Amino acid sequence: MGIYIGLWFIITAISTAIVIAGVGMGGLIPIGLQRYTPAIINYRIFPGAGLFIIILGLIVWFIGTKFAFMWSIEKYSESSWDIEVLKNDVMYVMEDKLSEMRQDLIEVGSKKE
Repeated sequence: MGIYIGLWFIITAISTAIVIAGVGMGGLIPIGLQRYTPAIINYRIFPGAGLFIIILGLIVWFIGTKFAFMWSIEKYSESSWDIEVLKNDVMYVMEDKLSEMRQDLIEVGSKKE
């Protein structure tokens, strides 16, 4: 969990920096959000490129957080799941259930007599 949170913060910081750079280039102007753009930025000459950079930052965040999630799960499963231990746990549960079923069959058989 700590690995995922750390990676999430790093990816979010990088993506936020990319989005801020896009806003700095006037990326909000093409979508009609001039009033949310600081006045000094309203007259930038690359609003189309700024919008592209904003979208790129959002894509980096989306893909990066999914990658961080999958990577941290993979690392966690490598370190904490031993296949032999898992197999033994499953076999123990199955043997326990089978013995309960045998006991139930013995009780049902004795009630019929």
